[in-house]
Amino acid sequence: MDSHPDLRYRKWGVDALHRHEVNDAMDNFRRAARYADKPAQGYLAEMYWYGVEMPSDRALAHAWMVVAAERGYPMFVELRDRFAAGLTEQQLQRSQRIQPELMAEYGDAVAKPRIADVLRRAKMEMTGSRTGSQISNMDIVYGSGAGSSTIKGAVYYADRYWDPVEYHRWQDATWEKVPVGTVDVGLPQNLPATPVLPLTQPPVPPTNP
Repeated sequence: MDSHPDLRYRKWGVDALHRHEVNDAMDNFRRAARYADKPAQGYLAEMYWYGVEMPSDRALAHAWMVVAAERGYPMFVELRDRFAAGLTEQQLQRSQRIQPELMAEYGDAVAKPRIADVLRRAKMEMTGSRTGSQISNMDIVYGSGAGSSTIKGAVYYADRYWDPVEYHRWQDATWEKVPVGTVDVGLPQNLPATPVLPLTQPPVPPTNP
């Protein structure tokens, strides 16, 4: 996770959100968003939309969801369109002014190269120049909360976790399969003062990259 700041910061953001530490959650989601993490961008959009422990800002929420939907993942495309339908004309115009600013910092054109550089440097630092064909026979021992675990080098160093192109293909395959469902709304009920957003992240791979 140290070498995958997109996943690490998103996890920290979700953990903080579940502790109702909203400012910490948003800070971590923004950090993950800088490394092309679309789910983190979606979290920010929803938090602004619903006004989680802050005034709702629907124009900013829609602008963030436009960035989150950049790759066409169905979940975020549906939310982008749903948000747009709930905007006034003035809010939509403000969102359109904000979008280029967010894209300049968080869009794939700049964020993907950012995470790609991290992945390449991390892999080089770990494998060095002489690991080569020995990866398939390598056992990697790493610490965990329950002690230590062992993982095969061929799994740990799989291209989908380290090669930037394969990494994003893996993410695309994960998020394009997330179903978009419908919900039947029943009678209103009292909710806690601080809502907690549902988990919308894909499973972290069984490795510990």
